[in-house]
Amino acid sequence: MILSVDGGATKTFAAIADESLKIRGIGVAGPSNVRSVTPDISKKNILEAIENAKNMAGVEQVDKTFFGLAGYGDSVYHSKMLEDIISFTENEYEITNDGEAATYLVTLGRDGIVTAIGTGSVGAYIKNGKTYRIGGWSYLTDDIASGYWISRKAIQLSEKSYDELIENTSLIPIFEEYSGTNLRNFVSSLENNFDKRKMASIAIMVDREAELGDNISLKTLELAYNEIKLMLDGMSLKMSGDFIIGSVGGVMRSRTIRKKLESSYNNIKIFYGYHVCIGGLLKLAKNHNFDLRDSMVRMLDELLNGLSDQEKSYLFIE
Repeated sequence: MILSVDGGATKTFAAIADESLKIRGIGVAGPSNVRSVTPDISKKNILEAIENAKNMAGVEQVDKTFFGLAGYGDSVYHSKMLEDIISFTENEYEITNDGEAATYLVTLGRDGIVTAIGTGSVGAYIKNGKTYRIGGWSYLTDDIASGYWISRKAIQLSEKSYDELIENTSLIPIFEEYSGTNLRNFVSSLENNFDKRKMASIAIMVDREAELGDNISLKTLELAYNEIKLMLDGMSLKMSGDFIIGSVGGVMRSRTIRKKLESSYNNIKIFYGYHVCIGGLLKLAKNHNFDLRDSMVRMLDELLNGLSDQEKSYLFIE
């Protein structure tokens, strides 16, 4: 049995597969990005996700583990912190950042460019077998087009609408109903009780209002799409010949953004955040079969129904 763990700022997702790479169990817990939570919480959530996956799979031990953890490689400090966190692992393991796992999911090691757009964001491209990274600097200065970025941008535009500087938006009553207070108090509460995951989840409301035709919401998603396109086009300039293009992450669940990407890039490969674990499993198994990857995606999607309500809440699915 092999295990893959994908840890980010919103959730930690684990998947267990047998020697034929049939996914036997999955598990979900809270965030494990050490730039968002404490090391103790990170470790707790990694262990919980693994335990949940083992319970679904009906196994007690695994032979190898792949960890794709947000924050790893960002600095020597954060990498050492994550290495200490997973020191509980007794079996053979590999560790890298979640962006590399997402890149492998899309390209299976071939030349290609990938954006990973979830709570945060990062880009990566593989050229002549070597992986390069762009973005992912910080939620304070970067994380462009991410769930956090979309939420912040939508709130900024809502503030301008509230002040009657720009057109009205349905986001204001949505935010006020969600928080049970007026917009100014809502913004103040986000500042005084900062929670990156909660902040990023607001993007779901923005996407929903965009579907209903709210212009400010549509403008926000258009700005996010433009940033993703900038990343993809910039990485494309580094490439030559044939290469794979893909985008991975929770923001890809936005139909508005997916449609824009699919209309701009022929044969772009799009996956959701919880699919990244499959990249880890395939990398661990040194398997480069695209048909198998697509089959594993379908297997994982079917197993989502077996998650507890608490686990589903981490994925923002019902």
